Amino acid sequence: SLLQETNIVASMSFVLTGLMQQFRLHGGKLSCKMLRIPPPTAAFSISSPNRGLEEFFEDEKFRGEDKIRVGRSWRADELRLKSNEDLHKLWFILLKERNMLFTMEEAYKEAEVSMPNPERIDKIEESMENLEEIVKERNRAYFELECGVSGERDRFYRRDGLGRFVPYKPLEHSMPAIMNTSYRRTLNNRYACSMNEHVQDFLMRYSDQINNKERRKDLNQMREAARVVRRFPDVDMDALLEKFPRVDPKRLMRWKQIRGHNLADQDV
Repeated sequence: SLLQETNIVASMSFVLTGLMQQFRLHGGKLSCKMLRIPPPTAAFSISSPNRGLEEFFEDEKFRGEDKIRVGRSWRADELRLKSNEDLHKLWFILLKERNMLFTMEEAYKEAEVSMPNPERIDKIEESMENLEEIVKERNRAYFELECGVSGERDRFYRRDGLGRFVPYKPLEHSMPAIMNTSYRRTLNNRYACSMNEHVQDFLMRYSDQINNKERRKDLNQMREAARVVRRFPDVDMDALLEKFPRVDPKRLMRWKQIRGHNLADQDV
């Protein structure tokens, strides 16, 4: 209406009058403070909201289930088709999933409840191994094409202070080895070995201890496999060897012939 238009014109004239007065007071300079406009700010981006510790646990709809439907692991031929950016994103997705599964595994252990589909951890680790291998393949291809070398750090074994062979990775320093006395002193303390009679005696005892542990592992697997054979005489030998790779089949069958098939309650 005519009355509303009159009020709008009157208010606009009042605002303009105030701006002109501020303009004269500031020496003919117009600022954002006079217009009461917030100063311009730089553009910024925000990430997804942080959900807290819930990220370390499964969804509530999966809790209490006996079986969870999951897919298979990522194959190497599938990962070769992905870009570097996709591989980078997939790595963090798998890492997040693995941390969640480790947390749930510990929670199920404390609750004394079996974890549904524990093979999910194996699938995640297999996918991460395949992804890492693909990244290494691309790095090797790039460095061999550009520089003629693999680009990977050299790794070899050297004796430590006790005479044992330990893995060693060379490190790059800003100072040459001839001038870097502190680093040479560290190498001498860590890897210098005189191979005297005391070191040789230690190595002999150390090797005997390792061999005893290996024989104990072989014997434990033989006992476990013998229990399976006594209880299931027609067991598939290939599947049994896949489960117990340290087992000697001929020795195992000799144990079977000596013990018989009707000793399921006895130990080997």
